[in-house]
Amino acid sequence: MMLKGSIPVFELLACNVACLAIAVVYYAWSDVYVQSRRREKLNDRVAYMLWVAANRTS
Repeated sequence: MMLKGSIPVFELLACNVACLAIAVVYYAWSDVYVQSRRREKLNDRVAYMLWVAANRTS
């Protein structure tokens, strides 16, 4: 059902689906990026801790 000057329901649905798809892709990418940064930071801290421990024994 379309009135004169109104937007078809399909266009509204397509716009909402597109927005949802963009949000899902962004949040999935963000989650992977945050996890990799957290792991990298942990690796750096462990490496520094081992370096300090090795220098103390020398």
